[in-house]
Amino acid sequence: MRILKNIFSLNFLYILLIAAQVAAIIFLCLYVPAVIPLAAAYAGTFLLSAITAAVLLARGGGSEAKCAWFVLIATLPVAGSVIYLLATARGRSCGILKVNAGTQANLSACANTMCGTCAAGYDSAIYFKDGATLFERLFSEIKRAKLRVYVEFFIVCHGHIFDLFVEAIREAKQNGAEIKILVDGVGSGFKLRRRDIKRLKEAGAEVKVFHRITPFPRSRLSFRDHRKIVTVDGKLAFTGGINLADEYAGIGSPYGVWKDTGVALFGSVAKIFEGMFSAMWNGSAELNFESGGEHVCLPYCDSSPNRRFCEELYVQKISAAKSRIHIMTPYFCVSEKLAGALQFAAQRGVDVKVIIPHIPDKRYAFELSKACAQTLAPSGVEFYEFTPGFMHAKVVVCDSEVFLGSYNFDFRSMRLNYECGVMLDGSICDEVEHDFKACLSLSQPLTEGRISPAKRFSRFILRLFAPLI
Repeated sequence: MRILKNIFSLNFLYILLIAAQVAAIIFLCLYVPAVIPLAAAYAGTFLLSAITAAVLLARGGGSEAKCAWFVLIATLPVAGSVIYLLATARGRSCGILKVNAGTQANLSACANTMCGTCAAGYDSAIYFKDGATLFERLFSEIKRAKLRVYVEFFIVCHGHIFDLFVEAIREAKQNGAEIKILVDGVGSGFKLRRRDIKRLKEAGAEVKVFHRITPFPRSRLSFRDHRKIVTVDGKLAFTGGINLADEYAGIGSPYGVWKDTGVALFGSVAKIFEGMFSAMWNGSAELNFESGGEHVCLPYCDSSPNRRFCEELYVQKISAAKSRIHIMTPYFCVSEKLAGALQFAAQRGVDVKVIIPHIPDKRYAFELSKACAQTLAPSGVEFYEFTPGFMHAKVVVCDSEVFLGSYNFDFRSMRLNYECGVMLDGSICDEVEHDFKACLSLSQPLTEGRISPAKRFSRFILRLFAPLI
């Protein structure tokens, strides 16, 4: 049964689709020399590889990804070039946000330049340490909506939680609210059926699917909408690691206890999250913003592959940390500069702890996390496995500030996906830290015995191509 479940999983079908496309490209590349002179084939191969390498160097991006692509291009001279050009070609820009909020300073100015957001006020915030309590509050707020409800999730799956969601938006529609729902085509593929989308539309919602899965090579599938945003009437915004599916509420989780987190923000900051949603829904959005509220936070997002704000923010905050850096993440595989910041922080005496799952949802990702942990541990970075099950929370506590949102601690979130998050301080940071310590008490140190040569080699390959997957 487990084999059948893996075979019919979204990840397996997605990998099978990519493998079929790659095999077709390689076959064509091998067939071409049979119909043209050998010398011309060699000359064409060299020229194509040289041009592809020049394009790779000229484009922006991290050195880790460039190294992986160079290996692929060198290993498969023609096929590698074709795969690279197909995989990195992008269509029109999407998710471009511009918030007009007057003169900004420091991090707010940087966020305004790099991702279009800015510092924003809020009246209160509620931290949710599990999906069940978040969904209870979320559906209650949606039912009371009078103006508009914007919903954006990576995964929406039919089930009990989906049924409650449909009922909530039906009530909001009866109140006269406008309902818009955006789901990711890869994350929700094979989970959100046509009849489920029909139910949402019958309840009064407009529904869009971001980058549908198709049987043809589409490079855009690599750029996924991984955000988790719900806004209500422009006055309340939810974000975090929780998707709209039963396992996030602890219902029928196949990986033991499912640990997740989220936050609700009341006040003017909700308009920034509305702007993030509108930028994905329409391709771009511009917002005139006036902040107000008792507290200040920094909402942020990433849309452009060449201007990634979150990774730079993490590097800056980790490099300046003095007492603690506490991280909860389902996947851990970071760039050299982020890994270096963590190593140096630990060597300076900062308490650096990372909690990852004990029961993983993706075996290759778990092996990759352990491989990266192995390189950081000698510097004093401590890694723990969440023993009860799967750690899906996306939390970073850095001294007196906390970062919550949709970002995993890996290349895909930092470099490829459309993501969102918020930086907060004050009492909510203490709440998150208390939750971290509670999870730590349920976790065990990550320890490994002797690693076989085969596993070492597989981990080497995983790390080499991690920036691409």
